[in-house]
Amino acid sequence: MTPAPSDFTFEPIFLAAPLAAAFLYARAAHGKPVNRWRAALFGLGLLLVAGALNSPLETLAAHYLLLFHLLQNVIISDWAPPLLVLGLTPAMRAGLRRRGGRALEVVTHPRIALPLWLIGWYGVHLAAVYDVALEHPWALNLEHAFLIAIGLVFWWPVFEPEPRRLPTPLALGYLFAAFALSAFLGLALTFSSTPFYDFYAEAPRLWGLSAAKDQNLGGILMNVEQTIVFLAALIWFLLRLLDEEDEAQRALERTDP
Repeated sequence: MTPAPSDFTFEPIFLAAPLAAAFLYARAAHGKPVNRWRAALFGLGLLLVAGALNSPLETLAAHYLLLFHLLQNVIISDWAPPLLVLGLTPAMRAGLRRRGGRALEVVTHPRIALPLWLIGWYGVHLAAVYDVALEHPWALNLEHAFLIAIGLVFWWPVFEPEPRRLPTPLALGYLFAAFALSAFLGLALTFSSTPFYDFYAEAPRLWGLSAAKDQNLGGILMNVEQTIVFLAALIWFLLRLLDEEDEAQRALERTDP
């Protein structure tokens, strides 16, 4: 039986995982100085994951409209991961790096993280993969967990602290490449008049949206969201680059006889 669009859907794993992450964060922070803004960002990231996957949004995404499934995906892959990564203190990152060992070093290297994120992003949205995930709850949970994971992997090198910080020009190139290369999916969804996903072509319609229009709106949402996220990040790093150049110029002037 298909639930009503306003019904709450609960996924226990995506309630338990954020709670466990919050507990581990508090344990790691106990007795150590943690900026409030870091804790707030980490908490907001956890709330976004839990809220996106335990609410009427999950019902709408899993039973009715592609638009809401794509909204879910950008929340858990583009919004929550950078907040979670920024919320980690340098000591927490070092601890995770020790536990993750060589595997974490490899997957979070920019040369690996960027193609891994792109392949994962496009792969998850292949019609065959999407339709299987929507037909099987376990596969849908796996899809969501995978999107969170590749989001964390992608954003990890962007916010590395000193002395491992990615040089600002490289960070700008990394972010621009991700923005440009990921945009094709949203554009394809926006301009196609043929529904890509059989599941949503056959799903109950809401608000007079045809399957094609639902898909077009989802593509627009995806492109607008990614433009906002990546433009904000690019502006941040561009300002940092200008500050670094100003500091280098001042240092040069101080050393001039």
